Amino acid sequence: DLLALLHQHGPSTEGIFRLAAGERASRELREALDSGAEVDLESQPAHLLAVILKDFLRKIPSKLLEAELYEEWMSALQRTSRQERLAGLKE
Repeated sequence: DLLALLHQHGPSTEGIFRLAAGERASRELREALDSGAEVDLESQPAHLLAVILKDFLRKIPSKLLEAELYEEWMSALQRTSRQERLAGLKE
């Protein structure tokens, strides 16, 4: 849901990933999400959603894109059709 809202509202929000949201608001939203509470993300400002996403990505223990797979990713991106590229990236 968070990604869908950022996809929808992010491009029209100036400084979406540069501007910070309030520390208290981000802490409260993060705690609510972590506890599994029902959260109405649509009522939250786009900047706050971006802060929550960035915080989540920073806390992932391993890297999303491993350096050892660089050549394989570049090779997948060189494939001709979109479907082949997606299949290569999924591998």
